[in-house]
Amino acid sequence: MPLFRQALPCLIFWMSVLLAFPSTAANADASAAWQPFSHVSFRHHTEEALRFGTSLAQDRDGFLWLGTQTGLVRWDGFRVRRYVADPAREGSLPDGYIQSVHVDAGGRLWVGTSAGGLARYDAARDRFAVIPAGPGGLGHARVSSIVDDGAGGIWVGTGAGLERVDAAGKVHAAASGAPQLAAPVLPPDGVDVLLRDRQGGLWIGTREGLFYRSGDHDRLEVVHLGLPAPNEPSINALYQDSAGRVWIGTRTHGAFVIATRGAAPRPIVETGPQAALQGERVFAIVQKDEDVVWLGTESGGIVEVDVRQGTTRRLRYRGDVPDSLRSDEILAMLRERGGQIFVATGGTLSQHDPLPRGIVTVRTIGSITGLNVYHLLPRPDGKVWLSVPGGGVSIVEPHTGAVAGIRADANALPKGRVLAMANAPDGSVYLGTQQGLYHSDGTGRAVRRVEIAGRRPDASVWALAWRGDVLWLGGLDGAWAVRPSSAGPATVLRHEDEALGDRRVTALLPLADGSVWIGTRRGVVRLDRNGTTVERLPTDNADRTRAPNGFVSSLLVDRTGRLWVSSFGNGIAILDRTDAGGRRWFRRLTTADGLPDNSVNMLVQDRSGQIWLSTDLGLAGVHPDTLQVRRLGEADGAHVPSYWTSSGALGADGEVLFGGFTGLSVVFPDRLDTRRPPPRLAITQLMLGGRAIRALAPAAPAEPAALTVTPADRERGFAVEFAALDYMPAEHRHYAYQLEGFDTGWIEADTTVRRASYNNLPPGNYRLRVRATGDDTVNLELPVRVLPAWHQLAWVRALGAIVVLGILAALMQARTSLLRRRQRELEAVVASRTAELRATQLKLETMAYNDALTDLPNRRRFNDELQRLAALSRRGGDPFALLLIDLDRFKHINDTLGHDAGDALLVAAAERLRAAVRQTDCVARLGGDEFAVLLTPASDAIVGDVAQRIVDSMRAPIAFGAHDMHVSASVGTALAWRDGVDTDALYKNADTALYCAKEAGRDTWCRFGADAAAA
Repeated sequence: MPLFRQALPCLIFWMSVLLAFPSTAANADASAAWQPFSHVSFRHHTEEALRFGTSLAQDRDGFLWLGTQTGLVRWDGFRVRRYVADPAREGSLPDGYIQSVHVDAGGRLWVGTSAGGLARYDAARDRFAVIPAGPGGLGHARVSSIVDDGAGGIWVGTGAGLERVDAAGKVHAAASGAPQLAAPVLPPDGVDVLLRDRQGGLWIGTREGLFYRSGDHDRLEVVHLGLPAPNEPSINALYQDSAGRVWIGTRTHGAFVIATRGAAPRPIVETGPQAALQGERVFAIVQKDEDVVWLGTESGGIVEVDVRQGTTRRLRYRGDVPDSLRSDEILAMLRERGGQIFVATGGTLSQHDPLPRGIVTVRTIGSITGLNVYHLLPRPDGKVWLSVPGGGVSIVEPHTGAVAGIRADANALPKGRVLAMANAPDGSVYLGTQQGLYHSDGTGRAVRRVEIAGRRPDASVWALAWRGDVLWLGGLDGAWAVRPSSAGPATVLRHEDEALGDRRVTALLPLADGSVWIGTRRGVVRLDRNGTTVERLPTDNADRTRAPNGFVSSLLVDRTGRLWVSSFGNGIAILDRTDAGGRRWFRRLTTADGLPDNSVNMLVQDRSGQIWLSTDLGLAGVHPDTLQVRRLGEADGAHVPSYWTSSGALGADGEVLFGGFTGLSVVFPDRLDTRRPPPRLAITQLMLGGRAIRALAPAAPAEPAALTVTPADRERGFAVEFAALDYMPAEHRHYAYQLEGFDTGWIEADTTVRRASYNNLPPGNYRLRVRATGDDTVNLELPVRVLPAWHQLAWVRALGAIVVLGILAALMQARTSLLRRRQRELEAVVASRTAELRATQLKLETMAYNDALTDLPNRRRFNDELQRLAALSRRGGDPFALLLIDLDRFKHINDTLGHDAGDALLVAAAERLRAAVRQTDCVARLGGDEFAVLLTPASDAIVGDVAQRIVDSMRAPIAFGAHDMHVSASVGTALAWRDGVDTDALYKNADTALYCAKEAGRDTWCRFGADAAAA
């Protein structure tokens, strides 16, 4: 019964709202796939000037104006211009505490202050005209709200009540002259918020309730919100959405909505077990989508109200999610004309882009908050199994949001990650873990270990694939083909290890003809269907027609039968053809072709044949016919920065799933086309002769404003900064500019600077044209006129030319031969000295920073890089890790085979270290057989993978003459983000872990912390 009583008001509210809008209710569809798990991502702007915003507005040019507690800010998405109160300067703001900002129908910007009255911004003079409180002015100095009056003036809500400022700037008391305010009179505490609806009605929010007047000459009415008498709630916010609904935010009773004109207000009833909206303070209201409205609360974040679905959800600050709200105190919100939503909080200005619908980001599954999706498997019943932290599997229903799971414990899966999963023909699931192969029924309730004859039960399984009734699995011990049994061990049909060239199998792709493609950590192998032939494809990273040499992360056959191979460090290789001689010809796709990164983690083919891929630096799509790459960025809704190997699949609804380091990305290919209006370009700053220019004079009627460069300003010239006022991420928008009459073509602008700069231009008339790259429309033009100096006048030049010609004629004959001879001598001396200096400088730099034997960075350069990474980490940069490496038995080789053998060993070890790490990592020789590696960015998973690759790579023998030198490596690791960014302590921690590795018998690696402590 208590549950029924709690749910009944919610049910009544949503039924009433839906009944008020029959079209919405009739067209309401089922929940879209993954919407119950979708995360709302925010981009944060943490500049000091953008903090503590109290109000937001957008002017005609597209600039955002932010009222704060310390002044007024104009912002274009990149540059901040700040206005503060300065009593000593005429035309400044009258007060620094801004309570309201409004742009009227005529484009004028009005600013309401806490104690300084009303100010109007004069853009031409870059100053403010003030209407203070007092005789002939406002009745009170506090201006809480401003709206248009429909007649060229504005209504102003002040501490004294409602006042009107006409188009001429004259102040009228609301109760005098036309229009009149008829009884009942407004409360004496003033007006806190105003709304002028689309029908011309005026809504007045006060601390003692809500009032409404349908027209200037109509009676003022009290709008009762249906609460027990006698007190009406205090009104904080008023908003009308695109459907005409009027939303009301109160101080202590949450929010209300008036669905249609004349309808009774109804309270917004929050859904969910912890509903608290009806007792909260609502500061701000904004419309997100057609039927979705955000309510900003005082300390509870944002309540998202979905009228179509009849649900609500909370958007809150979460410390473990960097793109969540930065604060739960919502002070103001605005949806600008391009659709971007800005949220002002106590600590930052946050931005959300509601337009992208093609990618859903999942940050939380059930109780799992620090979400990492190591592997995923769509099931025939529409559910998706996700390998998550802790060794378990989450089973999710994308449409309903239902979550179940398999826990990692003694009765189910072992501790450690689930690395691979595969659907069996009978509907069950096989799971490859770090500690063996497991089988589960289709529900995840019955889990058992699968024994394989001849294979260790706890051997890791990195890849799984079914073909018919045969299960293929790969691990560190090669590839296995088995036929599972419901009772007893699985029957081994085939096992390949040494013949693969590398026993470490990372990817499997069995084909319908019985052949199998296998990816290892050193390349690609094909097993023929006859069961005996093993074809190891020749590899060459430098030859783009060969298969890549390195860690193969995934394999795929497209609709035309071509094999696609993704790898770490080498991008994508596509098997284009096989010639008559049996040679395999590949084509490569790398960052040079548009990939986000050359470390590709997973390839997935959608229903249309498009290839989608995840990398260490984001997502991309490849058209299978043209091989054109489309990168997916923040503007498309991609918010997961990096992804896990083999974590990707095609979902039941045609969506493409990629598991990442901080969540799950769900790509809907048919929804990715986010069409946006062409951006409006604006000049954000103009410098002339080194000084800022505020306003320009028109060049001619109907012409844009012109810039005149005088002779005094020619040397320093002029600089124009520009921006597209659509507030998109910098990487989404690129610019090009051209100065007609000077530049021969378009010049690409730096996305972070966005500036065109010219100096010492010849006198004349020019025109600066700016456009967004990819858009042929030139949407910013600036006429430029460069005036000549006196010596550049025509008659002065003519006279000077005559004089100079006479002098030159007299001196030229006598001086020509002498000057030529001296020129030749000087050029020879300069060329010789320059060559010597360059050779000496190059030699000194090489000796100072590189190890002479291995050509690796030496200890000095290593220490510089370590200090740099530590400084970046302290400022919030990427985490990094330090690995110390010692070669085991190096002294024995040096003593028995001599120093030449030791040198050869060190050179070979250096090459293997380079091959074991990523291109962004730093490998250095510290001295003797001591090496070090700096990994950035780094995590436990990355460190473990690199350290194991180093240990594995050193085991292979090194040829020296007639001898094979056998060594191994001991590695100690330490993470800066966890083990501290003090370099001395970090080095000591890594050295402690190295000692742990040596104590453990060498030929291994240890992580500082639990591993070192256990040793």
